[in-house]
Amino acid sequence: MYDLLIRQAQIVDGIGQPSYVADIGIAGERIAWIGAADTGRAPKEGSATRRAPNGKRIIDAKGLVLAPGFVDMHSHSDYTLLIDNRAESKLRQGVTTEVVGNCGYSAAPVYSPLLEERRSEYEGLYGLRLDWRTFPEYLERVEASSPSINAVFLVGHNTIRASAMGFGDLPPSREHMTRMESLVDEALDCGAFGLSTGLFYAPACFARKEELIQLAKRVSRRGGILTSHIRSEGKYLIEALEEILAIAKGAEVPLEISHLKTFGRENWRKLDQALEMIESARHQGLEVTFDRYPYLAASTSLQSLLPDWAQAGGPRAIVHRIMDPSTRRKLVHYLLTEYRDEDYWASIFISLVADDAHKEWEGLNLTQLAQIQGTSSAEAALDLLVQERTQVEIVQFAMSEENLARIIRHPLAMIGSDSSSRSADGPLRIGKPHPRAFGTFARVIREFCLDKRILSLEEGVRKMTALPCQKLGLKDRGQIREGMIADLLLFDPESIFDQATYQNPFQYPPGIRLVMVNGRICIEEDSSLRPGQGKILLRGQ
Repeated sequence: MYDLLIRQAQIVDGIGQPSYVADIGIAGERIAWIGAADTGRAPKEGSATRRAPNGKRIIDAKGLVLAPGFVDMHSHSDYTLLIDNRAESKLRQGVTTEVVGNCGYSAAPVYSPLLEERRSEYEGLYGLRLDWRTFPEYLERVEASSPSINAVFLVGHNTIRASAMGFGDLPPSREHMTRMESLVDEALDCGAFGLSTGLFYAPACFARKEELIQLAKRVSRRGGILTSHIRSEGKYLIEALEEILAIAKGAEVPLEISHLKTFGRENWRKLDQALEMIESARHQGLEVTFDRYPYLAASTSLQSLLPDWAQAGGPRAIVHRIMDPSTRRKLVHYLLTEYRDEDYWASIFISLVADDAHKEWEGLNLTQLAQIQGTSSAEAALDLLVQERTQVEIVQFAMSEENLARIIRHPLAMIGSDSSSRSADGPLRIGKPHPRAFGTFARVIREFCLDKRILSLEEGVRKMTALPCQKLGLKDRGQIREGMIADLLLFDPESIFDQATYQNPFQYPPGIRLVMVNGRICIEEDSSLRPGQGKILLRGQ
């Protein structure tokens, strides 16, 4: 008598094997039994023949697909898990585990006035009291919030660097390096899975290769991974890949390249060389993989359009520079030189502003905003940064559909939404977030597996389950096999699709029939939600 018996599901096991129809029994938090539907025979040769058992609850899954719960390899829910523990935008598309702390920014440690200022942005937006300082204290806060999905944590190099030496364009002293090393060690000691860095953003954009190798070596010795939003994904993509591959080789650490892309039409042709570099590094013994979201638009902060030197010192320093007439002229000249085509500015949509007085600007592109204000797009962008104290998020269309298909199809690719958890109601329904927050995994299933057949269903599921679990060292998740943790998803292949849009993103995908986290049902057959079933996953446990 199992706690739950799922009958006649089409099982996609997560490791890429052909699907099969079977019954599955859940006991406690684990998959206890898998048997051939109706006969009680185990589906794999060599397994003992057993009569199918009964269950306290029985679900008829005929015509439905049962897969391991999806693993969001690249997420930014560091704060949103605390704001709303339901994590509905993830859970309702089948995500049962997500990796947070990406792109160099983790929610801890916090030992810098500028990090405190960044944290206060979330307090202002969501009315949340954020009072931790250390990485262990932050983990305690997340655990106390009873998240609805499992969370894997990375510690951010940008956050580490800011805590040790601020946001300035300076090389680290010996004391700075010692401090950064101790903060990395502290995070690893309490279960962080590795170090992330965002070399595109301040203050990591001021860091050099030697600093990163030294920190990554500490991660390597502890069995962790290095993830990286590389220094450039467009004009200097090849140089940025050369740098991060050299860092990973120098530190002898497994590498995950975050959201691999060729950004900007003039850079689409670079994909062949980029993939060749990654494959060559892999053949030379570097454990390198990458992730990607299945959309043509990116999402980031508006201030990322500025040159590195203009981002030093944090939000107040950025605003001060923009307001200085001489520096402003330099910035306008830079923007109009670097981004000459007006189509570029029209491709950038405002997705979130902090000030309620400017909420009507959300959903406009920068060309439209400039027309409203009677100025150039570059001037409008700078004015917006000042008015919003740099708290502006954008969505930008700049990628190739052909390249997207090639990247996702590549055997080293896995899937990451590059989004924080959101909700169609409550405090996390703000702005116009990228639809990837609501539809990434459903989109892979519908568009890439079932409709366009860029991937088989088995391979698509593998990229969202077993492959990321293998990278992270999660040995008892990501597969449907007896003895594995019952993180499971039941969906209807006929009705699942991503219905979130850029102008109306707050829409959950239909077709999700059941979601289990750690053996407990979180999304019921009637779509009702049972929150709080997730765990904090720690490296080595």
